[in-house]
Parts: sequence; C-alpha cells; structure tokens
Amino acid sequence: MQATGTRWVRSTAGVLTFVEEPARPCPCCGGRMLVQKTISRCGATLEHGPFQARETVSVCAAGCQQDGLKVTGRPAALATRLPPKGVIGYDVIVQVGLARFVAHQQREEIRVALERQHGIGLSSGAISELGRRFLGYLAALHAARADRLRAALAADGGWPLHVDATGEDGRGTLLVALAGWRHWVLGAWKIPTERAAAILPKLREVVAQFGAPCAIMRDLGRAMEDACDDLVAAVPRRIPVLACHLQYAESWSMPS
Repeated sequence: MQATGTRWVRSTAGVLTFVEEPARPCPCCGGRMLVQKTISRCGATLEHGPFQARETVSVCAAGCQQDGLKVTGRPAALATRLPPKGVIGYDVIVQVGLARFVAHQQREEIRVALERQHGIGLSSGAISELGRRFLGYLAALHAARADRLRAALAADGGWPLHVDATGEDGRGTLLVALAGWRHWVLGAWKIPTERAAAILPKLREVVAQFGAPCAIMRDLGRAMEDACDDLVAAVPRRIPVLACHLQYAESWSMPS
C-alpha cells in the first residue's frame, strides 16, 4: 500500500491544478469581492505530494483596507495547507518536527524518508529550517492554548512547579519550568547565565499564564533560591519551596 501511494504521489508531481472557491463577502464591509488576478504557486504536502497550483486572488470591490493594504482573499484550500508565501505544507513541517524532536532521527534519515515515501525532495539544510519552524509554531500554539492548560492544572487541585537550569560553559543556560504531576513543560528558555535577575522574569511569566503553583521544587543553587523566594513573596498565599539537587533526574529525562 505504501508503494502504491508513493507511485500515485509521484504521478501527480508537476500537474497544474486550478484552485477556485465560491466568492465570499469582504470581511470588513460585507460587500462583493472581485477577481484581482490569478497566480501560479508551487507546493508540497504529505497529502498531495509536490504540486503546482493556480489560485485566484480576489479584492474588495469597495476598496476596503486593513493596515494600509487592500483587503484580499485567497482560497482556503491552499491557505490551510501552505504557510503564507511558503512552499512546504504544514503537514510536512509537523512530520519533520516529530521525527527530529520526538523520534530523534537525523536529518538525513528524515530527508530520505520524505523522498521515498512522499516524493518530496529536500536538502539537509531545509530539514533544519523546517525543524526550527516547527518549534516556532509549537511555541505559538502553546501560548495560544495556555488557558486550556491552566484549566487542566486547576482541575487537578493545583500543580507543583519544578524548576531547574542546566548548561555548558560558554553556551548559555537552559531554564525549564515543569508541572510536576503531569510532567508538562510549561516553559523553556535559553538564558545567558544562571542568575536570579534572569530567572525571576521567566518564573513570573509561567505564573501569569498558568496560575500560582501549590509548591515549588528547585535545585540548590543560590540564584534559583533567590528567584523562587522573590516569586512566592509576591503571591498572597503561602507556597512551600522545597529543594532537591537531583529533582529532574528523578522526575523526567531532560533532553541534551
């Protein structure tokens, strides 16, 4: 079945498709949208493989503008599959991100799998760029769904905040905030050095998004101690602060 699907994907590569949808009203005035132009656009998705599409761009007949630009419309069939001005589809970005950061595959492994299974040829550099883009989208989604995560943590009756930092000389420090019972990473930041002045704003960001924890587990560092003490001092209720030098080694496996 995989081989049949691969042959089917390759057979459609380079075929010109026309993307048109029923006219929708202007989102600003509700008036008519007129055809402005048609443009050709290349794309590649796991769903369709490589393709070339010709899409119709419409413009508000009344000349409405947003942020100084004319209000235009494009078919949702492409907008929901390809990033703005992008060629590689969202599903490919997700595939690369999961393979790279969950399955821990090398760039060459990912590149070969995309070529063999979906007929999508990418360079190793493109795989790296898609991985970075995946992380950017994931961070944006994490922030957009913070209210849902906060509700889930509150439904547990509270949550303990595990916070620790690790790094190597000359490479900065990775600071991670973890919801202990669920093992959810609520925040991760690269900070230049492990100092309270750099740690405290990040912890306050976590509390602002997800609420105050029921307890804090930190390491034995002086900077972390000062940052956590300052954090709980600003919270109206008492929050116990505990210390453990090997807390992350016990609770989860931290990526290198």
